[in-house]
Amino acid sequence: MKKSLVAAALAALGASASLPAAADEVSLVLATALAPNNVMAMQILHPWAQRVNEAGKGTLAIDVRDGMSIANLRNSYDRVVSDVAQLSWLTHNNFPGAFNLSLVGGLPYLADNSEIGSVAMWRLYKSGVLDAEYTQVLPISMAVLSKGGLHLRKAPVSLDQLKGLKVIVSSRASGEVVTRIGMAPIAMPVTDTYEALQRGTVDGVALGWTAVESFKLDELTTYHANASFGTSSGMLFINKKRYEALPAAARKVIDDHTGEAESRVLGRFWDRLDKVGEDRVKAIAGHSVVELPPDIQAKWARFAEPVAEEWAKSVPGGEKVLAAFRAELQKVKAGM
Repeated sequence: MKKSLVAAALAALGASASLPAAADEVSLVLATALAPNNVMAMQILHPWAQRVNEAGKGTLAIDVRDGMSIANLRNSYDRVVSDVAQLSWLTHNNFPGAFNLSLVGGLPYLADNSEIGSVAMWRLYKSGVLDAEYTQVLPISMAVLSKGGLHLRKAPVSLDQLKGLKVIVSSRASGEVVTRIGMAPIAMPVTDTYEALQRGTVDGVALGWTAVESFKLDELTTYHANASFGTSSGMLFINKKRYEALPAAARKVIDDHTGEAESRVLGRFWDRLDKVGEDRVKAIAGHSVVELPPDIQAKWARFAEPVAEEWAKSVPGGEKVLAAFRAELQKVKAGM
């Protein structure tokens, strides 16, 4: 009896040894730097991790952590570089000096929409012209976020008579376009925009529909003009050293869920959010949502051209990057 028990135990041990050991599965932490109910966390980051986990069973597991206890939008890059988390999300303009060339994606009047901009941004990265900015991390997907429109507390006399209006802007470049139009740009964190509008210290904002939606700015603005005052670029990214140290099978799982297709999905997400925000505001009584007349659109686009050129001259390598990004945008727009 004892011998049979021993034999059974040895047989069970041998069988278990042939199964994948839990210790062989590599686990990586994805700190979203977003609230658990954030639409991007729910619709982009969690589904991406789920697809990776399904493809990487027994090899790779992504442990998604929402909230700001591990990382937030101001330190997510540093948290990943220091290996507190291995993956996260960021917008390039939140890290001054780290991604000077990558800011090209947010310049005014370049990308027609987020999908085109996001695919072009990925191709720009893959071309190698941004390599100096990605020595410690690797992008999984790139994005150009929703473009900034004009949202005012009350309707102007006309779009040709905006001189002196104080508007909150998202970047220096968008501020320069606003200045050329005749308005006065105000720089402040987007989290402070509601209070500034409420107090009447500003007349409006030059931000995207996603900001209007997220920060309830439609409660304080009633006139909305679809423009392209610039935006931010961003990325889902991974610690480069940790990626390179992964077993080949785990790296392949990451590779299979990295790239242009993922960037296109990300761009479509931002375009979808833009449309949802616009349609919701259109349905609110007392709000006006207008498309820019062709002559105004052309004029504002002309104002943006020297802003882009000045940016390119101010950043080492900027002229090459701007030309390359414009070329990629044209290719994507043409379906190439």
